[in-house]
Amino acid sequence: MCEGCRTAPSPKMDRRNFLRLGSVGLAGAVLLGTTGGRVLAQSGSSLDEEFRSASDEYGVPQELLLAMGYTNTYWEMPPPTATAFEPGNVHGHGTYGVMALYQNPSRDTLGRAASLTQSSEEELKNDRAANVRGGAAVLADMAGSPKPDNLDGWREAVAEYGGVDFYAVEVFQTLKDGAQATISTGESLRLVPREVEVPALATSRSTSRAANTDYPRAEWYPAARGNYKNSEREREGSPNINMIVVHTVEGPVSSGISTFQNPNSGVSAHYIVGDLGRVVQCVRHEDVGWHAGHLPTNRHCIGIEHGGKSAERATWTREKMRASARLAAYCSKQHSIPLDRKHIIGHNEVPGCPNPGGGGISCHTDPGPHFRWGEYMDLIKRFRRRM
Repeated sequence: MCEGCRTAPSPKMDRRNFLRLGSVGLAGAVLLGTTGGRVLAQSGSSLDEEFRSASDEYGVPQELLLAMGYTNTYWEMPPPTATAFEPGNVHGHGTYGVMALYQNPSRDTLGRAASLTQSSEEELKNDRAANVRGGAAVLADMAGSPKPDNLDGWREAVAEYGGVDFYAVEVFQTLKDGAQATISTGESLRLVPREVEVPALATSRSTSRAANTDYPRAEWYPAARGNYKNSEREREGSPNINMIVVHTVEGPVSSGISTFQNPNSGVSAHYIVGDLGRVVQCVRHEDVGWHAGHLPTNRHCIGIEHGGKSAERATWTREKMRASARLAAYCSKQHSIPLDRKHIIGHNEVPGCPNPGGGGISCHTDPGPHFRWGEYMDLIKRFRRRM
């Protein structure tokens, strides 16, 4: 292990402190030569060794594990409290570690990993190497035998691992684009772009798009019925929608979809925007999403989530910013929402925030210090003028 590196974050680091933790930049990423075209991270990186060891033990391509880890947490190891399941918390997905092992009332891949690896659930939550090994074991078990003979053959298992087909889209897009980061331990990794096919979503998603979404560019992934209030806003004789609240999911888009579709989570937002500008809608405009942690705000707003981490600069890609601004412009025009910072706000600006959690939504600094508000508002106004 490199000097100063550690396997897991300090146990004193809570959800809020982890979400404030940013990567230390992309400088220093080093690309190794490959063995059979598979070894794709820097020499001497203990995280690299953990991915390589898990790959060898369970027969899962190392680059696939790297892509999953980057998609999940940008290769960071969150403390268990940062992402633990908490009903009513829009960020409490119930995912653990670099490999985002689930444990909530609807899914328990953490328990499955414990059974497959003989590691305890506490080890899988807290020890990075055990977590990577557990993720590889679960993915291999889902793939069955014989294992796929190429990366594209793993798509179905990856979708099952994430709980929604959108997870496979995100992971294979990461494989196709490549990734690099220097994480908070000082370790630098780089994933070489691979020639893979990014899976298309089921045809039914596309054919139902126009009939089910308020925004023409969105794809429909409905939240569980009990996670929002069925309403008829804008039909009750007054302009009930007068605000937009901006969030980050604190995970990939797929983790937001999974959480909103989990009937035990008690949370939802209207939209989630991905790195490449893909937009999914989970709640209709007329209905009240549960995302702001403040009922009067929820009643009168549209919630726009974004895949990624509030503390990570890499979250705010150009494509994501533009797609979100175009969406916000559309919503503002549809509902005559004023284009100012009193009516387009961050989660941290909701009355009562920050909330320390414990039964309520902890909004941290969401959408975080790297969200470019000036650029965002300028883009919204520009797109609005064109509509």
